[in-house]
Amino acid sequence: MRRMDIAAAIFLLLCSALVVLGTRHLPYWADFAPGPAFASIWVAVAGFAIGAALLVQAFRRDKDVPVDWPDRAGARQVLLGIGTLWLLLILMPLLGTALSGLIFVALFLLVVARRPVVPSLITSVVTVALIEGVFGLWLNVDLPKGLVGF
Repeated sequence: MRRMDIAAAIFLLLCSALVVLGTRHLPYWADFAPGPAFASIWVAVAGFAIGAALLVQAFRRDKDVPVDWPDRAGARQVLLGIGTLWLLLILMPLLGTALSGLIFVALFLLVVARRPVVPSLITSVVTVALIEGVFGLWLNVDLPKGLVGF
């Protein structure tokens, strides 16, 4: 597990560095609202912090225990979670933030996490409303509108 943690930490640090390098030409702040690089910089900062903590923890560990791989149900959840994230990336330019976010959150809660239908749908609507309210209305961030216009 120690070697796997070190490999995961290095991978996370490299991915965070790629995010910073890939968005270094974008403005962090635009007029009175966050710019295009705002979210990516904070994601990279979080990635650096988690990667560094994982690396320190791995080097401090005395013994190497075997990797605890997920069972069949856990592997299913991981693969479905990755699939729903890819679906979000594909749908965002076509349907916009609101509809693709609604589909993503609902699918994630209903299919991946297997939560009850009514609370999942309420959570989906509230999540999308908060994202649209905070970023679209309050901070005036130009969220993807998609082909449907919202």
